[in-house]
Amino acid sequence: MYRSRCGLDCDACVNREECGCSGCLDLAEGDWAGDCDIKKCCEDKLLEHCGLCPDFPCDLLRNTAFDTEEGDDGERLITLKRWSEEEPASKRKAISRPLLGLAIGVTAGAVLGAFTSGFGAMVFACAIAGTAVGLFIDLSAKK
Repeated sequence: MYRSRCGLDCDACVNREECGCSGCLDLAEGDWAGDCDIKKCCEDKLLEHCGLCPDFPCDLLRNTAFDTEEGDDGERLITLKRWSEEEPASKRKAISRPLLGLAIGVTAGAVLGAFTSGFGAMVFACAIAGTAVGLFIDLSAKK
């Protein structure tokens, strides 16, 4: 069972006893892990740990894993890979289609807006349309 977002072995962590830590999955905002960029990233993406991320392993995670002070020579990357392989496919999260639609819509709006005088309105309209199309595709795929 994992208790960290970054793959750190909580059982071997010195902070566990010192801080009374039960793992960053259980820590709330304001606790010492509240400043952790990896924890914030996972929570923003609604992921339980980095191994479930489509960007695994990202630069932030790699830099942390091999950091001279806080790293573990990449052991956490191996742990995260194992955790992700143990997860059922239904828990794995890819970029959502509505989010992808929004990104494509904003990009299309910016390109179209650059060639017209209504830059802001064009970006907004394309963002709404892109999100709607992405949501429609996402709902259609779940049937």
